[in-house]
Amino acid sequence: MGERTRNRRGSSADENGRAVEEWSKQRLLYLDRLKVLLVAAIIAAHGIVGYADVEFWPYAQMRETTLAEATTIGLLALVGPFALLMIPLLFLVAGLLTPGSLERKGPGRYARDRLVRLGVPFAVFVLALWPALIWRINPPGVPPGSYWWEFFHGGGWGLDAGVMWFVGVLLIFSLGYAAWTRWRGRRPSELGHRNVSLGGLLLLALAVTVTTFLLRLVYEYDGDEYLIDLNMYQWPQCMAMFGLGVVASRHGWLTAVPDQLRRRCRTATLVAGAAFGAYMGVGAALGTFDAGTWRGGVNLNALTFTVLESTVTVVGPVWLLGVAQRHLGRPLRWARPAVGRSAYGAFIVQGYVLIGLAVALRPLPLPGEAKALLVAVGGVAGSFVLAWLLIKRVPGVGRVL
Repeated sequence: MGERTRNRRGSSADENGRAVEEWSKQRLLYLDRLKVLLVAAIIAAHGIVGYADVEFWPYAQMRETTLAEATTIGLLALVGPFALLMIPLLFLVAGLLTPGSLERKGPGRYARDRLVRLGVPFAVFVLALWPALIWRINPPGVPPGSYWWEFFHGGGWGLDAGVMWFVGVLLIFSLGYAAWTRWRGRRPSELGHRNVSLGGLLLLALAVTVTTFLLRLVYEYDGDEYLIDLNMYQWPQCMAMFGLGVVASRHGWLTAVPDQLRRRCRTATLVAGAAFGAYMGVGAALGTFDAGTWRGGVNLNALTFTVLESTVTVVGPVWLLGVAQRHLGRPLRWARPAVGRSAYGAFIVQGYVLIGLAVALRPLPLPGEAKALLVAVGGVAGSFVLAWLLIKRVPGVGRVL
């Protein structure tokens, strides 16, 4: 009996290993490693801002300690500009991969696959996992409220999508693009004939600036939304980068961003990023952000924020994509196939891991900086491990994640 049990376990482990190997053979190494780094950076950032005096992560509303003002200012000035790049870069990568996938599968099968891989996790997360978690977590000494209130009003006056807003928006863009190509009767490879230049990217950033500024007259940055919280105030930049990826895929960007364009985008990103960092740091130090005018409205503060943000989010992802292509395609000790296989799942389960760690650390008399570091590091490791265990141990999860 014991020998048969060991054989079965060994066989299962071998099958899992072979499945991961087959999965990794079909992937571009640099892209999977880039996604791992981006997901890890997003998780770490959420772990840190949970202790900051800015409510960009749910735990910030129930934190028991707060980062020092100098720490918050430093993070806004130094890390803030690069934090803007992470989600737009994911949309750029998604856009680069979309035409090839759509051409191989056809619009119908492509749409079905997107509904399974994006729609199913989104629905389960929004309708069950996220409200169940947030309902039970409250500031110290405050009892939990009604589950149904959290379910219906957690995202303002509608469902709260949490981190999965990205997945929901990507699903909308993907299905919309598939429907558009089918309606036009054109193959994805026939779209987008012009080479992309820095001037074209700056014009795209201008279009994103205008659209974003007008949109935020209605939907403020990080403001409440109706029906479901999908971060509509970020849609112009997300749509622009997804569309740029679709067009650039025809010009070989999936393999290599043109070297001259990469260098020019690096310069533009560093200039715009430095300006944005200075703007955020000075604003935080002087307290000019307290009124929240930068979130949207007809005022200079909102316009400045939008101009710098839009510039960074358009040119920055192009530069970082080129950097990833040059440096992440070679053998790397940490870049195991299982890590890449777990990235999507880690992104989904991060809320449970991060908030669970933060709650576990509540009784400890540590400063906010120490807790933020522990939650950030533990959150990254724990999210990837939990995702891998779910993929290995729970039937059917591997098909979705």
